[in-house]
Amino acid sequence: MRTHLPTRTPNGIKSFQYLDQGVTMPKKLASLLLYVYSMWVVVSQPCPTYTALSIDSLNPEEYRGRWYFSAAVSGREEELQWFRMMDSSVFNLQTTAVPQTILLNGDIRIGNNCMRSSMTYKVLSGRNNVQVEGRPQRQTFLWGGAQHNESDYIIVQATEPAPAAFDVYMLYGRMKVLPDDVIKEFQEIFACQGMTAFVRLPQTQELCS
Repeated sequence: MRTHLPTRTPNGIKSFQYLDQGVTMPKKLASLLLYVYSMWVVVSQPCPTYTALSIDSLNPEEYRGRWYFSAAVSGREEELQWFRMMDSSVFNLQTTAVPQTILLNGDIRIGNNCMRSSMTYKVLSGRNNVQVEGRPQRQTFLWGGAQHNESDYIIVQATEPAPAAFDVYMLYGRMKVLPDDVIKEFQEIFACQGMTAFVRLPQTQELCS
């Protein structure tokens, strides 16, 4: 006579399933709580920023001389296409006989060619930006950093409303090649603010002058 032994396999499997769920659920909950906390930390900590330079207290004499254009950021890639054509750019800032008026002449290398740029700025009292002569819609703001020597570099923000509609931050330095940590800080600060389009001039050819 064949004897059928009772089996408990189905109940056993079910028990192990319940046991596995009991161990896994706390792990999933812990992972979820960790994710929520990390997101809260990111949101609750504001992005670092640069210091806006007061136009009223701006002394143009302090910024006279040669400046090298090193990098730029924007919220839109198309706003940087002009800069991507450049190999290097060097600018000379000069004061003029006209009070509160400064002249910025630039020599830009594009391939084997050199291009001259010239702009006149008005430093007007009571405004938080400098005015570009001939471009009433253009607003130019100046920014400095706290972690590095502000006399060694400056950030220029150029913005215009529609129809031109652009907003670009440009990094200039007293040295032809700025330290990598200055470039990295510049890129990371604005990337945190959503301006992820970035360009750094290669500066591989001889400067135009």
